[in-house]
Amino acid sequence: MPSLLHDIAIVGIGATEMARRIDRPTVSTCLEAARIALADAGLGIADVDGVCARWPGPGGTVFHPGSQDWLKLFGHGARWVGDTYPQGVPAVLDAAAAILAGQCTTVLIVGGQSGVLGGPNVASYTRPENEFTECWGAFTSAQFALVAQRYMHLHDVDRIGMARIAAAIRNAGSANPNAVMHGRGPFTPQDVLNSPMIASPFHLLDLCLANEGAAAVVVTSMDRARDLPQTPVRILGGGCEWYRQQYVDPPIYDEIVDVGAAALSDAFRQADVSARDVDVFEVYDINTFEVVRQIEMTGLCKRGEGVDFLNEVGIGPNDGCPVNTDGGLMSYAHIGWGGPQLKLVEAVRQLRGTAGPGQVTDAEIAVVMGAGSGAQYHNSMILGA
Repeated sequence: MPSLLHDIAIVGIGATEMARRIDRPTVSTCLEAARIALADAGLGIADVDGVCARWPGPGGTVFHPGSQDWLKLFGHGARWVGDTYPQGVPAVLDAAAAILAGQCTTVLIVGGQSGVLGGPNVASYTRPENEFTECWGAFTSAQFALVAQRYMHLHDVDRIGMARIAAAIRNAGSANPNAVMHGRGPFTPQDVLNSPMIASPFHLLDLCLANEGAAAVVVTSMDRARDLPQTPVRILGGGCEWYRQQYVDPPIYDEIVDVGAAALSDAFRQADVSARDVDVFEVYDINTFEVVRQIEMTGLCKRGEGVDFLNEVGIGPNDGCPVNTDGGLMSYAHIGWGGPQLKLVEAVRQLRGTAGPGQVTDAEIAVVMGAGSGAQYHNSMILGA
């Protein structure tokens, strides 16, 4: 029996300019992304009766995420507000459930950041004021490094092979005119290994960007989608898996190395497809290790074999396993809380056939993933043309 999710579609996508710094408030940049997504869907703000979007301030509630604060800018109320995790795959799944339950008809999901980065410090969201985090100088990359270091020890990973994966994703961004790192390549594996060590085993070029911009998606029912201008991208399956609170409890390898595998398995079951049916993988490349770990979770190879597998089949748009075709978080953009949106936007572009230089020929099925082992939660979604 097909999943009820098959009756829900993404009908609009929007992304602003991606840059190292954008000199305006976050709310302004997010509104731009929302306008682009609604115009893409052929809808107006009056058609939106649901919202998932962390409120960035100024003003508004001190109780985050605060999606209701957006309604004052919409000029009307909403029938449904999603605040559980109002970004990326979890937000789309929440929106889908609300639409299927008749709570609303059309949901806008938007996020990003601007005017907040700069200076010598790490981005604030990578070093939250949590126990055992800020006080010891820990930050996101160090949390993931705890898992990656153990993995590399147990599996005797080919470091050049892993660097080759990072270089390939960087080069996808170098070829993407919309990417922050457009024209910065080509990168070689040795460039990755020669870049500064940040948190062993991660060099600088193993890690994602921290930059500014915003992205949005519009979700509605297939019945309504058929009357809209864009070919709808159907949700075939999805799932989330949460182990512990991110960046509070330390990530222990044996406990979280497979976090997300059960959720991904659920998504494939709902979609009635296997990993070998997938045309493009938009994985959450917060670092190179996570790319490998997430591909291993799909079952395309066993744990410990991901580096060799990806090097053998290739991850470019014309290769056997296209991964992060826009340059990913490592080279296209990572916009803070809006980062998970970017995976959805690129997947939709791929399935529409509008992804530019990274387009995979005749792409019909895409996988989107979010978060990872160091964060101790993970989510996945299967989308179909």
